[in-house]
Amino acid sequence: MNKFSLSVKEEKLILLPLRAIYWTSNRVLIISDLHLGKAGHFRKHGIAVSRKVHLHDLRNLELLIKETKAERIFFLGDLFHSYQNAEWEDFLRFLYAHSNVECTLIEGNHDILTEYPKQLHVTKKLILHPFSFTHVKENDTYYNISGHIHPGVTVADKTRMSMTLPCFLFSEAYALLPAFGQFTGIKKISPNKGDRVFVIGDDQIFRLP
Repeated sequence: MNKFSLSVKEEKLILLPLRAIYWTSNRVLIISDLHLGKAGHFRKHGIAVSRKVHLHDLRNLELLIKETKAERIFFLGDLFHSYQNAEWEDFLRFLYAHSNVECTLIEGNHDILTEYPKQLHVTKKLILHPFSFTHVKENDTYYNISGHIHPGVTVADKTRMSMTLPCFLFSEAYALLPAFGQFTGIKKISPNKGDRVFVIGDDQIFRLP
């Protein structure tokens, strides 16, 4: 799979087609909106969705740790979809298997657990110069990096067949990450002039002109 390297505030960020960012100088893997437990939430309401979708997401996360040799992970909110269920145990096993990686959760609107694993640092906002990390986009003196909206753009081929694909968006003041979880929706966005948009499709990243 390919990567896309860019400079933001003189810091090197690597965009990865598994919907993550690697911040090289701090060895941080940044992802958003995993929504662990969403499948279990659907099963609870009588809709048969396999937990394999979340196991696949966790395997992707393990691949990224191995590839980047990240020492830290920032989860930009909605790590969990709802209350504890079977997928909670899968995540605990993930934390145990990667106890050498420091994991921080910036709480999102879906992160409503009354108790979090002790291995997980939990905060409302994280500032690490020159960036601020939140779940919902904020106007900030730092360059803000967030998720929440599951951004995507519609692209068309020469035959005018179109589809909406997940994307990264980098504006002058903030960045939006796509949802890392495969079992999530996509919200179509309309980039502004000057925004840099990187679309993900078929394990490839390409920049929109």
